[in-house]
Amino acid sequence: MNIMQWLKHELFDGWTKFEAGWLGLFVAIQAAVFIVQPDSPAASIAAVCGILCVVFVGKGKISNYFFGLISVSLYAYVSYTFKLYGEMMLNLLVYVPVQFIGFAMWRRHMTRENTLSRNNAPEVMAKALSVKQWACVVVGTVIGTLAYIELLKSLGSALPALDGATVVISMVAQLLMVLRYREQWVLWILVNILTIALWTGMWLHHHETSLPLLLMYVMYLCNSVYGYYNWTRLVQRHQTASYPLQK
Repeated sequence: MNIMQWLKHELFDGWTKFEAGWLGLFVAIQAAVFIVQPDSPAASIAAVCGILCVVFVGKGKISNYFFGLISVSLYAYVSYTFKLYGEMMLNLLVYVPVQFIGFAMWRRHMTRENTLSRNNAPEVMAKALSVKQWACVVVGTVIGTLAYIELLKSLGSALPALDGATVVISMVAQLLMVLRYREQWVLWILVNILTIALWTGMWLHHHETSLPLLLMYVMYLCNSVYGYYNWTRLVQRHQTASYPLQK
């Protein structure tokens, strides 16, 4: 299969009518916002690519990392212009290299067998955390958050508490995503709520915000709920498959 055939199958195969409509609606809303209240091109492109990325993650499609690379690179720049240094460092120093790492790791754990996707489109093999693993995630996240908030205070971040909590929880969620754990979506739901509060707080306290990015995180929140639902189905389907899940 050549690269064009792979792209065709990867980008267009496996979608239900609901999922295709869901994705089309999100992109259309962002386009409408840009027309009605234009923001910087960087923010708008970051928002659209970010939406494509998270919807593709929810489907277990590896091409999410291509859209993710564009989105996080531009989001880092926009965050810098708003003096949200935690967000900037997270995206530039963590999310950018993680796109390459995640692609390499997911590539080794894709399957066409016993999938949820239509037409047997390839999807990632999902896993679930044990109770002990989940407890370790929670404890580590709390400790990391408290430490990072103190660092951001020393750097003069505009909103250190929200900025710090968002960054650390995002890093843990990203790690769980790369390792293919369903529970990433619980953390993404929390991250999206905090980030909505972050960009809303920028408007309330500093009378400036990025509407496309604020709206992007509202859409992320909706997609995270669906992502948890879909990955729960992936875990159930893959655990009953004829092949063993790779650890």
